[in-house]
Amino acid sequence: MSLSTTQRSYQKDVQQLYRMIEASTDGQASVIGVTEMSVVISLHPKFSYNAHADFTAKIRCPLAYPRDTPQVTFNTPIFHPNIDNPTGEVCLNLLNEWRSCYNLLDLIKALLYLIANPNFDSPISQFGSLNNRSLLAKKTMRLLAGLPVNGERFAPNKAWCEWAEANGCLPTDDEENDEDDEDDASSEEEDGGVQTTLAAALQDRNDVRDAAFAYGVGDVVVGEGLTSIKTWSR
Repeated sequence: MSLSTTQRSYQKDVQQLYRMIEASTDGQASVIGVTEMSVVISLHPKFSYNAHADFTAKIRCPLAYPRDTPQVTFNTPIFHPNIDNPTGEVCLNLLNEWRSCYNLLDLIKALLYLIANPNFDSPISQFGSLNNRSLLAKKTMRLLAGLPVNGERFAPNKAWCEWAEANGCLPTDDEENDEDDEDDASSEEEDGGVQTTLAAALQDRNDVRDAAFAYGVGDVVVGEGLTSIKTWSR
């Protein structure tokens, strides 16, 4: 029995992933598993406050792929305004404006860029929204460490905790509650110590603005630069 056009396109994209995913993402993504029309990937960003964490996501391709848009679901908790923790739903312009010329590798590059570049002006997650953005470092670190954030607690991110402990920036339960910090007029000053500690641990990393070049996302849509991977403007 011959394969359908959809199956051929999907299998071609999967083969491309196995060949190119690690080199094309600077070692920040890998394939965990593949089923008939789904791919499970591991994302381990090197940029931003989520650097050194390990996130798992599932990409489901519809029957009319690549004409129709894939569905992406995050399976690992993350503090991010454009990724909804309860559902794993992702708010990404590449998905909203999907074209048949895009492929799975393009999508994975866009996800890495999104992790490093949250758009707080177009949140999909109430949990990941921030009025005081100076708290981003602290809330991100506490979530990855498995500590309470905004009244919720998630399993610690093992990869990040191992890195944070080795670099002396693993937070503890003794820190002030996030809810108190949010209402405190001096929270920005208090949070500075957390950001300084993390910044020192990341001082050898490139600036997040250089992340697009590391991910190679500039070639996602020729002639459109990064507009294809920014978050939705609602």
